[in-house]
Amino acid sequence: MSDERRVPITLRMPRALLDNLKAQADLRSHSMNAEIVQRLEESIHLSHSAHALEGEDITDAERAVVQSMRNMNDTQRRALVILVNSLSSSESD
Repeated sequence: MSDERRVPITLRMPRALLDNLKAQADLRSHSMNAEIVQRLEESIHLSHSAHALEGEDITDAERAVVQSMRNMNDTQRRALVILVNSLSSSESD
């Protein structure tokens, strides 16, 4: 997103969610803004990936990966997305 124009927004959320996001941002040495943006981007990416599979035949191995991912916690899921993105970008080099 570095080359895109950033637009400020006002966002209301439950205090507990805000506290949780702040704790996660601190753990990863991110600003709150960076943490929220990254999580939204990952969510959209996962959503697009899930919709891309709708109506398509997928292999048992692909189905198992999706099921495993659904069983992961947020940290594990985020690590997997980073790994997959890294592998995808290294293949195109």
